[in-house]
Amino acid sequence: MKSYILSIAFIFICISNSLGKDLIAELSGQFRQGNAKEISKYFSPTVNLSILNDNNVYSKVQAEIILESFFKTNSPTGSKIVHRLDSNPNYQYAVIELNTIKGYFRVSYSIKINDNQAQIVEIRIEKAIN
Repeated sequence: MKSYILSIAFIFICISNSLGKDLIAELSGQFRQGNAKEISKYFSPTVNLSILNDNNVYSKVQAEIILESFFKTNSPTGSKIVHRLDSNPNYQYAVIELNTIKGYFRVSYSIKINDNQAQIVEIRIEKAIN
């Protein structure tokens, strides 16, 4: 009887884990589409934003405008996750390669979980070195 209950509990845990969304993959897709509005939905109230050599802390609204400007100048054509760290339940980190009409960029972003809400606290966009 114990093994039966444990088996059911294990199956339930596996199913519930598989139903949770993959935020890193979702954000990678939003970068691929150049969708600053959707990305900004996950911004914390202030975001450390570094695009090329411009690094500053911006409000959520300012960061969205700056990111949108980057996408207008560098229209994305594709993205690929090259590194991800998501083993900590309160912190996630990802690095993606962003293909644009003007070349390749390395994008990294940090996500903290506050009160069960994922918030992007930092985005860095650098020219990729091939």
